[in-house]
Order: sequence, then structure tokens, then C-alpha cells
Amino acid sequence: MNPAVPSPTALPAPESDGTARSLRQWLLTTTTGEQVSGHLPPWATEDPSEQEVPAEELAARLADVCHYREFPGQVLRAYSPGNSSDAPEELEVMSSSITCAPYAPAPELALPVVTVRVAGEYWMTDLDPTGVADLVAGLRAVADRLDSVVIPQLNTIRTEWTAHHTSGTGARL
Repeated sequence: MNPAVPSPTALPAPESDGTARSLRQWLLTTTTGEQVSGHLPPWATEDPSEQEVPAEELAARLADVCHYREFPGQVLRAYSPGNSSDAPEELEVMSSSITCAPYAPAPELALPVVTVRVAGEYWMTDLDPTGVADLVAGLRAVADRLDSVVIPQLNTIRTEWTAHHTSGTGARL
């Protein structure tokens, strides 16, 4: 199974009688009894519900509500100048998450978006479906270039090198 694709159990499923699964809700309750609730998506990994929230902190708590789901990246072995040994180390690349901040300052910012952690501390943020599609197209172009251009040229260059290179100290004139 591709780790970047959620398993069928991670997606909303209809109930056995054909009706839609009941909608989940989160709930914040203040110390004064005020309650604020909202939709808790089936893909969200945490429930932001909280009791006994100080009334003066309600706005800040609402601003902090963020629904998310993480997807693993691909682990590759790579060299890093920061590594204390000369050995390659494991590096996760292209991990991603879907996030939604329903109380964002503007309605267009409250829509679910994708964040991709390219590697290390490099991130691509706030990708809409078109942005994700553009990223996928760019990654496919890189993979296609490696497959159809770099590998054939590497094979040709290695063949030429092996045919003309003398091992050891080199040719002496």
C-alpha cells in the first residue's frame, strides 16, 4: 500500500444500512457555561474539545482549533554535511498533512490545505488542490528526467569510462 494514500478505513464510510455516518462535533465549554461547537471531520486525528476554558481565553482557543491528518513521506538514505560520520543517514522526504483552521482570520483561509515537508526544515505550505497537482507534475517531471535522461546517460558514460580508464596510478607517458 502506498503510505501517502490513506487506507480505506481512514476515509468516511457509509453505515451498513446505507445512511451516512453521523457527524462528529467538537465542543469548547467555558467556566461561565458558554459553549461553542463545530464540525469534527472524520479524517481529523484529534478532538479539540475542552471543558472549563477560562472565558477570556475562548477566542484564543478557537483560533488554535486546527484539524489535521498526517501522511508519511519516503525514507531515503542521504549524506549531510551536518552528520558526524561519513555514512549516509535516513532522511524522510515529502511527508505531508492536510490541515484546516476553521477560525482562520479570513474565510478563504479556513478551507483545508496541504502542507508538504520537502526535507529537513523546508516546507511547502497552504497548497490547494491545484497547488498539489502542480507539485505532483513537477515531481513526475523530475522522476521522468532521472529515468529517461540521467540513467541512460550514466550507463553510456560508465561504459565509456570503463573502456578507456586504467585503474591504479593511471597511464604513464
